[in-house]
Amino acid sequence: MRVVMPLFDFKHSTTAQFRDFAFSDGQLSLRRFDHREHRIDSRIFSKWDRSCIHQERHALVAEASTLDEDSYKQDVNLLLMAFRILGDGITPTIMYRLYEDPDLCVRLDGTESHILLPDTRWQVYSPADFPKIDDAFTMLRDARRNSPRLKNAFWFLYKASYSVHWIDSFLFHMNALEALFSLDDKRSATKAIKCRTSRLISDPADPTKWDEATIGALYETRSAIAHGRIVASSNATENLQLAKKMERVTKLCFRKLIELDAFRHFSTEASRAKLLGPV
Repeated sequence: MRVVMPLFDFKHSTTAQFRDFAFSDGQLSLRRFDHREHRIDSRIFSKWDRSCIHQERHALVAEASTLDEDSYKQDVNLLLMAFRILGDGITPTIMYRLYEDPDLCVRLDGTESHILLPDTRWQVYSPADFPKIDDAFTMLRDARRNSPRLKNAFWFLYKASYSVHWIDSFLFHMNALEALFSLDDKRSATKAIKCRTSRLISDPADPTKWDEATIGALYETRSAIAHGRIVASSNATENLQLAKKMERVTKLCFRKLIELDAFRHFSTEASRAKLLGPV
């Protein structure tokens, strides 16, 4: 069975020299895409859909003798999450699933969105990037079984990537940090989020960039939203910049945990506390 998912917003530095890449799960791969090799049925897809599909040159392909629908779809979401965590620009998304049987082809109800600011650019990939993405993908796949905290953190990150309003994006990114760093007792969640986040991603070259005060200000925004006290700026760009800052912090935390191969420490509360340090 094979499912082909054209990749949108996928930019490769050497398109003419692009080579297929197989991910280590054994089912997913990046491949060249030619719409002429598929029946893009007009009974299923609108003219606009067909035009979108025809423009793409790469696809994510799931292929195996037997594909478990739920399992491969979860893996696709985690792989796109790995692209997103490691990328600073606009990362690939999918909008369609093309099956060998045209009657099974579908347009997805929703797709990932990005926080677009004037300086936002596409992430451009080179062949050297795919093994790193594969490593992150493997860690995410293994980690989701380690603990409810990680499973919930991944879910919140997934929901953030599908959010179309800046407030939703902000809250889901903060929810992901809370799942990672909050305490299991009734001590202050604010203090735990501030010190653990800052400790993990602090930059020695710029100690004030992600210090506790900066993280605390983001957490106060979260509280203002949750308790109905938020007064959004009339300038939409300012609101998006705030959401982008929150997204940046969350990405940096996940990148650092991946770099440290730290997800395994979430299997017990004691090992997680040892990793993250005292509050």
